Amino acid sequence: MEDRMSPSQAEVARARILLVAAAVLWSLSGAFTRVMTTDTTGVIGFSAHEPPMSPLAMAFWRVLWGGLIMLPFARPTRACLTWRLVPVGLAFAFMNATFVSALALGSSASAVLLQYTAPLWVALIGWVFWQEKIDRGTLASLALAMGGVGCLVMEGWEGGSLVPVGLAVASGVGFALVLLGLGWLKDLPGTPVTVFNFLTGAAVLLPMVLVQQAPSPGQVAFMAAFGFFQMGLPYLMAARALRVVPAREASLITLLEPLLNPVWSRLLARDAEPVTIWLVLGALGILGALITRALPWSKRESPS
Repeated sequence: MEDRMSPSQAEVARARILLVAAAVLWSLSGAFTRVMTTDTTGVIGFSAHEPPMSPLAMAFWRVLWGGLIMLPFARPTRACLTWRLVPVGLAFAFMNATFVSALALGSSASAVLLQYTAPLWVALIGWVFWQEKIDRGTLASLALAMGGVGCLVMEGWEGGSLVPVGLAVASGVGFALVLLGLGWLKDLPGTPVTVFNFLTGAAVLLPMVLVQQAPSPGQVAFMAAFGFFQMGLPYLMAARALRVVPAREASLITLLEPLLNPVWSRLLARDAEPVTIWLVLGALGILGALITRALPWSKRESPS
């Protein structure tokens, strides 16, 4: 009888491919946003930048479609009827609004890199509020990350774009709160929680969207594709892959997202994605921190 507790090599290979595909789809957030904010007709023969849409409206449509697309896959149980969902959903709404605003107003590279500091904020929050021990690997990660954040802040300072950098830092803190919240909800099935977060994010932004100019049918269709390909589908793929691939390995594979995100954005709108020495140094610092955090030798040390 086959031991289902030990996945076959073929299952592991398929799961890794799913994670790579999910990371590539997640990396399209900057590209989708550039199509909504700049005239990309000369590059891809299509643009959805008119009529102008605010970053909060983009954030609304992104999570609304993502939630609606995932809704048929959600099978909530009675245990899902808990007040704990509400603060986690609000944290997700904050993260979504700040991240998309950072993408729309500034550099995709800075936005995604600063959001990826979330695991390090989690470690810092745990140390400050719950006196959790921080091992040497985590300290090295925090030092690298803070250096990277400092470089990206300098880039924003010199480029006169501190607001999007601040929004990106806020999205990283928001993402950390979401990660902590998901740990708090680990006794609940993942897909219903994700759908709740998406739809809560849309509900929070709805009042602001209602007072703005209505999008064109083409923009609504494009945002539906945004929600499906960049939100709903990769979450489902990653959830399936994580049944087989260890979380530490998955975190390394999904580092493809911050590497690819600025590439797609720069291909679509070169002027909106300048490459500076501060950006390169910031990227090296944050990616180095994430790799240090994810590799086996950065595991938390046992107390002596």
